[in-house]
Amino acid sequence: MSKNYFYSIATIIGTIIGAGIFSLPFVTDKSGLLPFYVLLAVLTAIQCYINKMYAEIVLSTKTEHRIPGYIEIYRGKKYKKIVSVFSLLGGYGSILAYIILGGIFLHGLLGSSLGGTEFIYSLIVFAFSSFIVFFGIKAIASVELLMTVFLIAVVGFVTFKSSSFIDMSNFALVNWKYALLPYGLVFFAIGGQTAVPEICRLLKDEKRSIKSAIFWGTIIPSAITAIFVTVVVGVTGNQTSPDTLVGLSQVFSNGIVTFALIFGLISIITSFLTISQAIREVYWWDFEMNKTIAWVLAVFLPLIFFLLGVQNLTKVVGITGAISGGVMGAIIIYLSFLVQKKAQKRSIIKTGMNKWIGLGLSSLFIIGLIYSLIDLL
Repeated sequence: MSKNYFYSIATIIGTIIGAGIFSLPFVTDKSGLLPFYVLLAVLTAIQCYINKMYAEIVLSTKTEHRIPGYIEIYRGKKYKKIVSVFSLLGGYGSILAYIILGGIFLHGLLGSSLGGTEFIYSLIVFAFSSFIVFFGIKAIASVELLMTVFLIAVVGFVTFKSSSFIDMSNFALVNWKYALLPYGLVFFAIGGQTAVPEICRLLKDEKRSIKSAIFWGTIIPSAITAIFVTVVVGVTGNQTSPDTLVGLSQVFSNGIVTFALIFGLISIITSFLTISQAIREVYWWDFEMNKTIAWVLAVFLPLIFFLLGVQNLTKVVGITGAISGGVMGAIIIYLSFLVQKKAQKRSIIKTGMNKWIGLGLSSLFIIGLIYSLIDLL
């Protein structure tokens, strides 16, 4: 396999593992492990299918775009404007969540020795990540590969060190009252379709490897999520905190907490890179803006909201999950039907989408959207 193949897998992994994974242990402790495992398995399979569907759309079109651009080609400019609103809101919400959470993690790592507030550390995370995004997909892919290898190593280390702290009495099989509680958060945590156009670009000379890269890039984060959530719940039990790491700090030694914070920071930065690049390409590819202006709009608008005081992580993640999970998933399904009728060129990937599959998945996405909004309110 080529270097770009591993870059591609790392890019999807880095996109998927982000803020969502840290909210799952808290709700899994309430629902029990069985609902979490079932939801994770089912939604991972669906997400993998959606990612392949998006790849089919990309490979069936002659020019490079993001979702708004594809909608314009296959449905018209009026629909492009509507889709652009949801696409940008979902992306900006994700970046804002990464700025907030990245500051929390970096402050946890360096604050005791260097001082400073979480606000300052959020700005540092923003500056570092946006600088990498400025240099484009090649720089991002290289950083993603390095960070993903380290990410997996950290998960392995924390799991090994945690084994002696796990208390089997902390595990509950199922609590029917809260059985569906992880649904919306799992839905948000495994979303990685924004990385798909990057994968198609990286593997433009190896198109037969795209399906494999999408499969492994979706499955590996799901496995990491399952291990991470199980370990955290086993260690902290009813002390599990909404952001996970506070609960861990009450049980672990400083050394293990440090590695957990490193894991969190890496996952946040890798997701920041890919989501920011995706928004940049909406402006660059779909609205034909200057590359540098597109970068400014992609990374600095979320920063403005952060500076204005929009810093409630729970609300930001809730709104973003409702938009990116529910609305954009349904849009990709609708776009897939349009592309099947008007494809500009033959795609090497065929998902076999039909009206019954589309109806079933759309219903699932609508349920996820409603659930996320109810949970938020």
